[in-house]
Amino acid sequence: MSPGRAAAFNFPVEAGAILQFARAIGDPNPVYVDANHARRRGFADVLAPPTFVMVGDVFDPRYPRRPCLSAEGLVAPNAPLDALLHVSQHFEYRRHVTAGECLSVRRLPVREWTKQGRRGGALEFVETITEYVDATGMPVITATWTDVRPEAGHRAMSTAPADESPAAPAPGGAVVVRDLSRTQLVMYVGVAGDFHPLHHDDAYARRHDYPGVFAPGMLTMALTGHAVTDALGDGTLRAFGGRLTGQVWPGDTLRTLITAGREQEWSVTTVNQLGHAVFDGYATTRTHF
Repeated sequence: MSPGRAAAFNFPVEAGAILQFARAIGDPNPVYVDANHARRRGFADVLAPPTFVMVGDVFDPRYPRRPCLSAEGLVAPNAPLDALLHVSQHFEYRRHVTAGECLSVRRLPVREWTKQGRRGGALEFVETITEYVDATGMPVITATWTDVRPEAGHRAMSTAPADESPAAPAPGGAVVVRDLSRTQLVMYVGVAGDFHPLHHDDAYARRHDYPGVFAPGMLTMALTGHAVTDALGDGTLRAFGGRLTGQVWPGDTLRTLITAGREQEWSVTTVNQLGHAVFDGYATTRTHF
């Protein structure tokens, strides 16, 4: 992509994809399934969960995490995916999207910078901003995805289950997944279109020195979003984001703790069964759109 130019493609928001996404994160909220229920709640149609717009990657003709099938078989994604670790994600909402819309998706030019890591070695940060725009030309959601490329390699920044010892457990919180299964990983990557092999191919993960597959960071955030909407209401978010602070593995149980800060500002932390934070973030809400 040339500097200063944005790539664009269309993203039809489909009720069936919203249903699959809600099932993949284990959220039975009828506002994601039943159009009549959603309309009674004041929405134009079935509402999309807070992080659903990541499904738009399915429609990106140049999406790097999607392998291609041909007569010769499976062709791996054309990108050095093993080098990058997703470390933070932020969403800004002008409003929430509903089924039946067709959004225009614009990827802004990538921003990169380098800083020295605390464990030694350089860290290269790669930031991608994606804008989702409605049919009237009005921005709806802006998503900011940040990766890091560590000089020591992706695995050097990873924490396997055997590396962790129990931490002091934080009190309370809502359980958002219990004993995460590999099937749920596949359900999520299937609807989101993120086919990085570290999230579904156990043999590939082991060849790259991991104990096995692990959850995409965006599944962790989507599960966290389930707790956020349960606590703060549907369609109320102005912003939702934070740092992906730990990997999530099959067998993990996650709890999300939401703490009130200033008016309409909330601290959001998701921890695993050992008490370690895997997501550390925030949510801000509005009363009306």
